[in-house]
Amino acid sequence: MLALLFLPKKYGGSINRIFLCGLIFALSMGAGLNTSDASHLKLRIGYNENSSYPHFLGNGPLPASPPGLSVDIIEFIADELSFEIEFVRMPGRRVLHELKANRLDAAFIFSFKPERQQFGVYPMAGVVPDSKRRLAVLTYVLYKPAGSDLNWTGEQFENLRGAIGANAGYSIVTDLRKRGVLVEEAKSTSNNFSKLRSSRVVGVADQEIVADAYLRKNNLTDIEKDQNPLVTKDYFMIFNHKFSNEHPEIRDKVWQLIAEKRDELTEQFIPKYLNDDLQASPSN
Repeated sequence: MLALLFLPKKYGGSINRIFLCGLIFALSMGAGLNTSDASHLKLRIGYNENSSYPHFLGNGPLPASPPGLSVDIIEFIADELSFEIEFVRMPGRRVLHELKANRLDAAFIFSFKPERQQFGVYPMAGVVPDSKRRLAVLTYVLYKPAGSDLNWTGEQFENLRGAIGANAGYSIVTDLRKRGVLVEEAKSTSNNFSKLRSSRVVGVADQEIVADAYLRKNNLTDIEKDQNPLVTKDYFMIFNHKFSNEHPEIRDKVWQLIAEKRDELTEQFIPKYLNDDLQASPSN
């Protein structure tokens, strides 16, 4: 094609112009591809310095080992899209302010509040956040002995005759006590289910992804899950406005991969977070 650009004039200057335009278009398309390629980027991604099991573990400025389920998922996405990450941990409110000031490219995990849109960009579906592209969902569910008449209607308990077990420090403890429910705290999921099986509590309120994985791992078929969640809330990875404006393709690729891979990766990674010592950290 380059040779044709220099055809003698007798072949027609219009041909030269056509091929020159074609070459410029091809080069511009190549440049466009480079701008949407994440391989040259290093993203500063912030999250809370306090543990929120199982999504991120440990306390302080550095990731823990293991780091947490949400960190695992983000690292997988970064590897798939070939960009680097610098994780930064700090108090949650400061994370949002650093994001707004463009000193962080992205942050996690944050539930949606309209006023938080001044700090960063959420994956939206119209005027509401797109649940399909959430990074995590925090769902607390009631577990009970198989055949128990204890029930959660979605609004209130029925046939509650005793204490509900829950992990110490979990937000569900406060939620239940506000309803007047007697709560017996324990340090881990395994402790709670041991109490349930020995009738020391009549039910257990726990995070669905953790409790379900524990029941599968230990093949506990004498415990059943109530189908109505006690509490559920979506959490997202959000990007600062500057990054979103400059790299919308990369932002959308990240959100799309999260939507496609999140559940599969959760299933893959969650078994390593069933250790009792890891669960001793408070979670909201």
